Amino acid sequence: MAVTASPLLPRRLRAVALLLLAGCTTDLVTPPCCGGGMLSALVPVLSSPTNASLLGLWAASANRAWAGGSGGVILGWNGTDWRVEETHTTEVITGIWGVDTNEIYATGSGGVLLRRHGSAWVAESVPTTETLLDVWGLDRDNIWLIGTNGAMLRSTPTGWRQEALPLPAELWGIWGRSADAMVAVGQNGVILECCASGAWERVPSPVNVLLLAVTGDDAGRIVAVGGNGVILRRDASGWRQVTSPTSEDLFGVWSDAPGRFWIVGNGGRLLTGDGNSWTLVPTAGAHENLRAIGGAGGRRFAAGWNGTILDDRDGWQSRLSGSILYNVNVPPDGPALAIGTGGLIYRRDAGGWHLAPSPTTTSLYGICGVRASSRIVVGDSGTIMRWNGAVWRNDASPYQGLLRSVWCGTDGRAMIVGADGVALWSAGGAWQALESGTQVFLRHVAGTSFSDLWAVGDSGTVRHFDGVRWNGVTAPTTELLRGVWSRSPSDVWVVGEQGVVLRWNGSSWRTLPPPTDRALRAVHGFGSETYVIGDQGTAWRWTGTTWASLTTGLPGLLLAIDGSGGVVVAVGELGSIVEGH
Repeated sequence: MAVTASPLLPRRLRAVALLLLAGCTTDLVTPPCCGGGMLSALVPVLSSPTNASLLGLWAASANRAWAGGSGGVILGWNGTDWRVEETHTTEVITGIWGVDTNEIYATGSGGVLLRRHGSAWVAESVPTTETLLDVWGLDRDNIWLIGTNGAMLRSTPTGWRQEALPLPAELWGIWGRSADAMVAVGQNGVILECCASGAWERVPSPVNVLLLAVTGDDAGRIVAVGGNGVILRRDASGWRQVTSPTSEDLFGVWSDAPGRFWIVGNGGRLLTGDGNSWTLVPTAGAHENLRAIGGAGGRRFAAGWNGTILDDRDGWQSRLSGSILYNVNVPPDGPALAIGTGGLIYRRDAGGWHLAPSPTTTSLYGICGVRASSRIVVGDSGTIMRWNGAVWRNDASPYQGLLRSVWCGTDGRAMIVGADGVALWSAGGAWQALESGTQVFLRHVAGTSFSDLWAVGDSGTVRHFDGVRWNGVTAPTTELLRGVWSRSPSDVWVVGEQGVVLRWNGSSWRTLPPPTDRALRAVHGFGSETYVIGDQGTAWRWTGTTWASLTTGLPGLLLAIDGSGGVVVAVGELGSIVEGH
């Protein structure tokens, strides 16, 4: 999405907005989990400390780095893991820069300036309430803060002083070789330079799009980046636009060697080049929008939406992701797969969970597979992918909207449901549209066979497929329904908002007491036991008369659950994966 600024928003809110902008398989085809015994616990095996959009990043060494973003979140890297540091603010952290590991600055909305001296972040007073969009310095005595409405503050021995500027532009990036050779960029292609004339002056710009970052190398090259994939290069004759390999908005640029620059942007774009020519760099993991890049000591880091942090230890990979995992498939004969936003795929093998190569940057929502070598994944924009155990294959879809859930049968037939009441089916060949009898969002499909499928969705919608057509089944609720699972045609479970749990006995519904007044996202049975999952990382087991709670300590939603061979896996927000045995 191109970066635009609405004139109807106040300047501070507009800047913050720009910063931030910038299904299930059936259990019936697998052996019952756990020998029909009760699940005793769900233990986190993977989870991110945050899903905040990370907007600023600075590294002191390969083992010490910081990233900050929405909600006042700042993460610190200690060489082993990323940990949340206390900031005592909920303002958006927009930029981070440091003198060394003992003196680091972070800017934010509302004129927030934090200083980390030693191990604690402390607020410093500045003479502005404008959103401060970045911080950069030459050394501890020469530091600049920039932001909305022409805010440019420079450090002095007695505090911060507003610099005299030729116009009140919204400034997003600043860099310099010395206090007398500085450049700042911002809204409408504005470029300011200092100080050939003894003061900041506006210089001609070849573009009028928002410029978001600027940097230089040690060989005289200067590069600025911005909206719509714009890349500018400064040479002896001034600023000129160079060819870019992407039209995505570019938010960060950084140089780690003469003639070598790195750029990050929307859609997980990562570029490298010499200032004139640029190439896209492949990355592994969630293809979230990236907002900042930096590094030190031979290690490079990039940060972006949903707590995403990549580094280049062994190729650019996501080392931290708060992206949502929407679904998981645990077949009886091979590795489990978990899928989520930005094409994120995790694979479980003997060594644990690891990122797996993904053929798409589209968010993935539903997965099914009766065997490890025969799986179907569905997602946004009509995405349908098949996995044969070695490679992914894209299937043509007759519907280009959001596909939310998919069911697989042992005979090769499959059913997909999603937005607008869409239903698609296949017997292994081309996908065909099937009238579902509704236009509401169908959020989940499950069943015991192709002639006994259930789909649930918005406004209490329940549909049943008899192998020929979808039929409506009146449910005793109008709540949004999110999950369905059936043990047999006469034992069907449905869950949804406000803790709704319904059970079908083949002819009528029974409303069970809710385990919570919050959303339930999925239901699944293992042997004779039935479990529901939902808010705050919590699961419940039905005892026959009431619900027994299984807590994980995770703060976010659990969204899907599956299992086989004695292992139960649930996934959800914050890139969380929990397991039970």
